[in-house]
Amino acid sequence: MKKILSLILAISLVLSLGVGCKPNDTVKPQNEGQENSNEVKVDETFDTDVLVIGGGGAGLTSALTASENGKKVILIEKVGYLGGATLMSGGIVPASGTKQQEEAGIVDNVDLFARDIFRPSSYSVRKDLVYTVAENAKDVVEWLESLGVKMTLITDYLYYGQSNYRMHIADGKGKGMTEKIIETVENDENITVMLNTPGTGLIEKDGEVLGAYAKTSDGKVIRINAENTILATSGYGANPEMIEKYIPEMKNAFKLVAPGATGDGILWGMDLGANTANMKSYQGHGVYSEEFGGSMDLFILYRGGILVNTLGDRFTNEHMGYSELSPHVLAQPTSHVYMVFNKENADKTAKFNEYMEKGVVVSAETPKELASKLQVDEKTLLNTFDEYKKGIEKGEDRFNRTNLPTNFNGPYYAIKITSDLRHTQGGLVTDVVGHVLREDGSLIKGLYAAGGVMEGFSDTAGPGYMSGNGLLQAFVFGRAAGKAAATETRESSKVVLWEDKTEISNDIDNSDKEDKEDTKTLTYKDGKYEGEGKGHASTIKVLVTVDKGKVSNVEILEQNDTKEIFGSAVEHIISGIIENNGSSNVDTVTGATNSSKGIISAVNNALEKAK
Repeated sequence: MKKILSLILAISLVLSLGVGCKPNDTVKPQNEGQENSNEVKVDETFDTDVLVIGGGGAGLTSALTASENGKKVILIEKVGYLGGATLMSGGIVPASGTKQQEEAGIVDNVDLFARDIFRPSSYSVRKDLVYTVAENAKDVVEWLESLGVKMTLITDYLYYGQSNYRMHIADGKGKGMTEKIIETVENDENITVMLNTPGTGLIEKDGEVLGAYAKTSDGKVIRINAENTILATSGYGANPEMIEKYIPEMKNAFKLVAPGATGDGILWGMDLGANTANMKSYQGHGVYSEEFGGSMDLFILYRGGILVNTLGDRFTNEHMGYSELSPHVLAQPTSHVYMVFNKENADKTAKFNEYMEKGVVVSAETPKELASKLQVDEKTLLNTFDEYKKGIEKGEDRFNRTNLPTNFNGPYYAIKITSDLRHTQGGLVTDVVGHVLREDGSLIKGLYAAGGVMEGFSDTAGPGYMSGNGLLQAFVFGRAAGKAAATETRESSKVVLWEDKTEISNDIDNSDKEDKEDTKTLTYKDGKYEGEGKGHASTIKVLVTVDKGKVSNVEILEQNDTKEIFGSAVEHIISGIIENNGSSNVDTVTGATNSSKGIISAVNNALEKAK
């Protein structure tokens, strides 16, 4: 069995696998603080097909996929173990159309799945990312099963925000799932893993990434040359400065994040001109008990429990997603509150006896006794209870909560909680296969991203989140980036756009196509006509040729839009215009909307002269 490299053993095992090595190179590594301006001696140089930086779920998946496609892979991880946030997760992957759903008689589809992912962000996140994960989630479940992970469909309750039973949980949850993935990596002779080897910066030349520098725990600087490099360094949940800058409302959260999630890959990409998005979005959990050392049963709140701050006041509607709840809790005095519920609720809580045994539950027969034990203002707490009971009688409380219990009679219980931060949801902008993109939409050749380091699709800002999104981001884009990095060269790589097959697109005119003018029957004056339209970055000029009354050719005379994005639009748009004898019923291309509209506008301008 191939062993995972650690510390000093890393170099010797790499050599035994035949990876190229050159001593005593001198470089200027990126992101080394004050050392940026000083030349540093490189002790060893390695060569590989694909370099993966980060050994969490996204990195492990990327490495395995690149190996499946016949490439040699070096994976470096800054800490001494693999797994990252995936190891700490619940091991739940949402997916539609799986054999598990079919066996349970559940009818589901990608569009319904995508709608549920969109909802927490108020439909503001990128459609191409959402549909990419929705369309590929089933394949991820099957891929995990091929590694020996047993996936079981949860059908005894619906997760908050999910409109169907599509949550597949791994045996052993995140730990059991990750152990199977790691075992597969360890047995893969194409993959060399270096633990305790943090990346220190990317190697860049003429706008292309050629690999990365890293440092072993004994201070040795290594250079790893690669045809393609995949960033799988997670988000910035373990970076206090970035938290303060982007999500200050979560600075007092209990940090339940992977220790390696310090935002390195995001910062490296930004240094190279990469675009970023959704940097203010994150996943938290609003009912974490530090004394218990884990999250409390959220269904205590859904069954009628309430949250009361240290002043004795209730402050929000508790029936919301666990992530959405987190900033409400942290905004209270001391960033701690009490989860308060009654015996009827406790009797339905599977872990209640465990909570009691751990000593995290405060018990009281009356609200007055509870106020005394919690040392909160008695008058305020009694008023809180009275208001809540009146809301139950009316069927709606002062926070517009309608999901209410039948009563809120004692005895009562309280558990002190705070909110945790699980991971951040913003990062480097990519296309649908993980190419890292600049602000102008062009790709940084040789650089890919997967998982928490990339732009997420949960929310554009704040705690909007659908359960399972983190693992989908790691696995779907880990698979996509791993395949692309293995099958492309830097020279051959190009921006990949998602093909919108949905009936309604966010990027096109959604009016009924039957109401548009049928231009196929129109005739124009023969000749050549120039026209202009506004593109993404500049004016687009075209030359339209009319022969025998019909559009026979469209030539682009001038344009300065991003090469890759414009190129993805031009062939589709021009062929559509010729086929339709004009622009009627020709849709814009998702991801190249402005360029598409510019071409159409220019052609329409030219055809006005041909009437």
